[in-house]
Amino acid sequence: MKTIFAIAGCLFLNATIAQHTGNHLYETDHNRYNEQHEVMHNPNAEKIVDNGSQLIYKINVLNNVSADSYLITLGLNQEAPNPKECNQKINKRIESFRAALKKMGINAEDVATDFISQTKIYDFKSQTEDRQTSFTEQEKGFEIKKNLIIRLNRMTLFDPLVETASEYGIFNIIKVDYFCKDPQKIYETMLTEANRILAQRKQKSNKDVNNPDLYSQPKISINYYSVQPGSQYKNFTAYESSDVTFRSDYYSDKSYVKQEERKSRTFYYDGRQPDLYDSVLNADVPAVGLQYVMEMVVSYTPR
Repeated sequence: MKTIFAIAGCLFLNATIAQHTGNHLYETDHNRYNEQHEVMHNPNAEKIVDNGSQLIYKINVLNNVSADSYLITLGLNQEAPNPKECNQKINKRIESFRAALKKMGINAEDVATDFISQTKIYDFKSQTEDRQTSFTEQEKGFEIKKNLIIRLNRMTLFDPLVETASEYGIFNIIKVDYFCKDPQKIYETMLTEANRILAQRKQKSNKDVNNPDLYSQPKISINYYSVQPGSQYKNFTAYESSDVTFRSDYYSDKSYVKQEERKSRTFYYDGRQPDLYDSVLNADVPAVGLQYVMEMVVSYTPR
């Protein structure tokens, strides 16, 4: 019997890195994407729905996939009294860094520069008269920010890349994106697995859905997308809080502040939960990578 496919949803191919994610982890809403999609996968949801007017089969498949290439985004900035000098200095740093990358085996076509911003910068000048200190804002110069986007085919180059970048005053690792060369192949593998589960469910439902005299042609909706690891990191801060004490000495005009120690935040990867899916491909892969999701809904209408 001929099958009609109604493809729903979009195919998202970009994703970020596994053990390396970048400073964008400090965004306050990086878990929002994961939370929005988790509601679609309820472990207690009905997998077969027969409401009399329709017979519906729901299948969810998860696939853990290693990346084939990576895009590393590094950020750098430069200050100077005027824009020309500022741009010349930052370009000199970039060209020197590019030369160092070439020695590492990273070609010129694998590195791109993205101009981010040029802004004035200000500072305060203090002036003290008797016991009163005043501050006046004044223009200090200019700041230019640029990003370097670097493509890697081997993650073993990541640590040497970061170390080399630091030699040129480049410390901001903004993010790392994961990419897969053949998402269509992944799609076909997951579709085969979804169809296998569908065949089992058809058998268990004891409905002759393949009989054209009893049921119309099925409508099939497939939502296929990848989830970025960077959106699935969670964090916590483990400590026992202490107080900050402020003391002012009225007679000597001096103030004292006792400041608590900085608390370190711990990040950990918390990917899609396996029990929310009917099947998980490559479930025991230890490395963090792309997670592809396929949501299939097949509905039959009785004649």
